[in-house]
Order: sequence, then structure tokens, then C-alpha cells
Amino acid sequence: MAFFRHLFPMNPNVRIFAGIVLVAGFLSLVLFAAPFLGFKLDEERCEVDTLGNLISCPHEKQVQEIQAVLPLIVSFAIVVGAGTYYLMSSKVESKDKSLKKNTGTLLKMLNADESKVVNVLLENHGHALQAEITRLPGMSKVKSHRVVQKLIDRGVLIKEDFGKTNKIKFTPEIQEGLF
Repeated sequence: MAFFRHLFPMNPNVRIFAGIVLVAGFLSLVLFAAPFLGFKLDEERCEVDTLGNLISCPHEKQVQEIQAVLPLIVSFAIVVGAGTYYLMSSKVESKDKSLKKNTGTLLKMLNADESKVVNVLLENHGHALQAEITRLPGMSKVKSHRVVQKLIDRGVLIKEDFGKTNKIKFTPEIQEGLF
């Protein structure tokens, strides 16, 4: 995919617009071209004899036509999906890189005690009990509470009640940037 991006460079906003036009064009083609391809909903009824055996049914022809054109529609849908992915993927990739860069910058701005708390959370996949933080070297209950509260006030952590202690977690945005 990177080869095509270098071959056809586009502004990110143009890529998004092109992806939307591609999907809208495909949906329009399917919805508006269906009647011209012979896909009509007939009100006709199937003929059945007195024993319940099928004599003739106009819907059988429609099913056969759909079965004949279905591989073409599916192939076209796959091409549209791949094209949309190509057009939109760079936007998602750049967002992920930006989020990780911003989170890394945030972690560099922590003092020693805050770094200890964040490292415990990183080792435990983004969450830890406040009692565990209290047991860190150089941390008391009061100090751990103040450090955690400071990080909560800055929007780095969230606190949830968990029995007689608290469960400390990264905010969802930071969690997403780190893991």
C-alpha cells in the first residue's frame, strides 16, 4: 500500500472525501442499477396445482439472475472496500503515531514519585490497587494518596472504589496510547 501512496500522493482531506465518494458511488450503483439489471420485485404469484406441487414461478428466473450477477457485485464490493481502506488508512496511522508521541511526552514531564506510580501501572497493564502503590519504596499512605490525586487532577489517572481500597487506572485516552 505504501507504494501506491508514493505513486498517488493526496492531501489527507482529499483522501477522506475520495473514500466517502467511493462508498457513496458504490451504494448508488447497487441501489439505482438493480432495476436496470432485471432485479424487480414482481407481485406475481407462483402457480401451484391442487396437490401443492409447483407448476411455474417467475421468481425462479430472478433468483437465477441474482446468482449470475452476485460474483460481480461481490468483486466490486471488495475493490471498493480495498480502495476505501487505502484512502483512509493513513489517517488512522497518523492518529495512532500522534497519540503515542503525545503520551510519551506526557510521561517525560512526571516527577520521581509520579514516575513510580506510572511504572507500577505500566507493569500491571494500566491498573493497580492503591494499596500496591502505598507499598512502593519511599511511599506512605498519605504520599501515595497525594501523588495519585495529583495525577487524577492532571487527567492522567482515574480512581474507582474497590472494596476498602481504590483501583487506579490510566484514563482511556492514555490507556489507548500506551497499550
